Amino acid sequence: MNLKIIACKILQREISSLAWNCPNMLDVTMLRQRYHSVPVRLHTLLQEEIDRIEGEEDPYTNGEITFDAILLGYGLCSNALIGLHSSKYPLVIPRAHDCTTLFIGSKEAYQEYFDTCKGTYFYNRDWMELGQGMDEQYMARKYNEYLEKFEDEDTVEYLMQMEREMIANYKCAAYISWPEFVDYDKDCREAVRELAAQKSWEYMEISGSNSLLKKMLDGEWNPEDFLIVEPGWEVAADSGTQIIKAVKKQ
Repeated sequence: MNLKIIACKILQREISSLAWNCPNMLDVTMLRQRYHSVPVRLHTLLQEEIDRIEGEEDPYTNGEITFDAILLGYGLCSNALIGLHSSKYPLVIPRAHDCTTLFIGSKEAYQEYFDTCKGTYFYNRDWMELGQGMDEQYMARKYNEYLEKFEDEDTVEYLMQMEREMIANYKCAAYISWPEFVDYDKDCREAVRELAAQKSWEYMEISGSNSLLKKMLDGEWNPEDFLIVEPGWEVAADSGTQIIKAVKKQ
C-alpha cells in the first residue's frame, strides 16, 4: 500500500526504526511535539495538513502518489483529534489516549500501568532529546507557551498554579525503552534516574514494545487496536474502552 503518515515528532526514532523493513510505501510528515500543549492548535494543524494532502498542495507530500490511507501517529491527545476528517482518504488512528500507549505497545498494557502506578511521569529518549522531560526548564517553557497563547498574566498565573499542583502529585519517573533500543539509551536512563533522585521520586524502567506502531505501519489494522474513519465520517471520543469512534460528519 501507499501510506501517508502524519505523526508527532516524539515518535521520530520509533517510526524511523520500523520504516526500513516496512512492506508499504511510507510518506512521513512529523509535527512539533509542543503543539500537544495547545490541543486546539494541534487539531487545526492536523486538519489543515489533511486538507492540503487531499488537494495535492502539501509541500511535504509527494503529490504524484494516490494514497490508500492517511495514518495519524497520535493518541486522542487532549481531544485534539476530535472532529478530524477526510473527504478523500480513510484515516487510520491507534486507539490510544496519548503517545505513551504507542511506546508501551497496547492500550491494555498502558491502562495496567496507569492503574497500578499512580503519580507516574513517563520518559523515553525522544522526550529527553526534544526537551519535554520535567526538568528545571519545564516550568519556564510552560509559562512562555501559556503567555503566547493567552497574553493575559492572570490567566497564565492560574494555569501555572495548576501545573504546580499537577507536578506535586507525581511520585515516580518511569523510563520506557523498546528492547531494540536498550543498548543505546543508557545515558538517557541514567539522566532520568538522576532526575528522579533530585525530586525524591521513585524510579522504574518499563520494557515497551513496537507492536502497536508496527501494526499501524504494516497495515494490520484490527478494529480492537485501530479506528478507521472512512471519507465522510469524523473522529469522536468514545467513553468506553475503545477511546475513539467514527461518526457521520454533519
